[in-house]
Amino acid sequence: MNNKKILIATHQFLPHVSPRTTRWKMIIDDLIERGNQVTILTGTPPDDSVKNYDILYFGNKKISSTISSIRKDANNNAQNTAIKNFVYNSLKKLYRFLFKTFSWPDYAMFWAFTIYKNKKKIPKNYDYIFSVSLPFTSHLCGSILSKHSSDWIMDIGDPFSLKKDSPENNKFLYSFINTYFEKKYYTKCKRIIFTHYESMLFHQEHFNLDPKKLIIGHPISKIDLNKISSSEKYNYSGVPVNIGYFGIFTEGIREPTNYLNSICKDSEIDFHHYWYINNESKKYFISYLNNKQHTFKNLVPRTEAIDLMINKMHILLSIGNKNTYQLPSKVIEYISLGKPVLHFAEISNDPMYKFENLFNNLKIINSNTQKEDIQKFLQSFQLQTVKLNIDNFENNFSSKSIIENLNSSLHDK
Repeated sequence: MNNKKILIATHQFLPHVSPRTTRWKMIIDDLIERGNQVTILTGTPPDDSVKNYDILYFGNKKISSTISSIRKDANNNAQNTAIKNFVYNSLKKLYRFLFKTFSWPDYAMFWAFTIYKNKKKIPKNYDYIFSVSLPFTSHLCGSILSKHSSDWIMDIGDPFSLKKDSPENNKFLYSFINTYFEKKYYTKCKRIIFTHYESMLFHQEHFNLDPKKLIIGHPISKIDLNKISSSEKYNYSGVPVNIGYFGIFTEGIREPTNYLNSICKDSEIDFHHYWYINNESKKYFISYLNNKQHTFKNLVPRTEAIDLMINKMHILLSIGNKNTYQLPSKVIEYISLGKPVLHFAEISNDPMYKFENLFNNLKIINSNTQKEDIQKFLQSFQLQTVKLNIDNFENNFSSKSIIENLNSSLHDK
């Protein structure tokens, strides 16, 4: 895929930070390096962080800015008065109730109206159009604009109509329409990218998808040799052993309960956990909030988080999902840093088991894992016998691997 004109329809892009924006920034940078002309159609108000990109933004910056400001203030509950926190929490609950009850396909529905209204302002001679979820509204926009290109490619994050827990909309009202339009889009598009085999198979069986359309595009990260070097120089012999978790928990999908009840059950254990999570995730830690072996922090910007991962943590912790069709992208970024990574598998067929043998800095644990097993894993880093297999990483979890898989699929007609 070289010297092509490409449109990326993604509601989430910089300065918004999410696994999807991080993923697509890397893919877009790679596409541009290959000589492609890339335009990003986004519902995220642009700032200086995107000044080097060709951005098409249609939306109301004032409304978006106000919502972002309220969301930011609401998350700073430690600095707010009790009255402010009550007001912010009430607004948040009202917002979620309204959008979860009535919006279709999801919270970004009004962006689709904006794109439809302005579609004549968008050029019609693109070689490829990519639409990126989450949210699924991006695919609705991809369908609206599909006539602007002969090749429309969908990149699927989490499931949409097949999502059992934490659905994107009111399944009681929209179950039929969710399935109808998702199937319609899969039929209409040229190719479909899934993050891993289990997700692809899950959708293929349900929607009877054409196998020739399907592509695996794993979660990705970028290798930085300086960061890997810093990870290798870390003093892994120091005590206590600092274990860091960075992210959120979602009820029914990703929860820390089994990890806490197994790995953390020994009160004498010489591990200290640092949980960088949002306020809602703290509900799982009620009995641990005053525990000296657990420190709770708010979520921090990605650059700050990476610095903490490399320079403050012995081990990086990933908690697996309770299903096979969602793969936590954070574990891939952990691995790319060259740090020791523990992935707690909630289910016996966790998709990460397939990748364990590719990287000796990754160890998959479960409720039966003993403390001694983790200490033995850490000893290999203390002895400096562990090296990240960069080739394995580049061949599986890089933007290059996704683009090459896509090229191969598009040429196989």
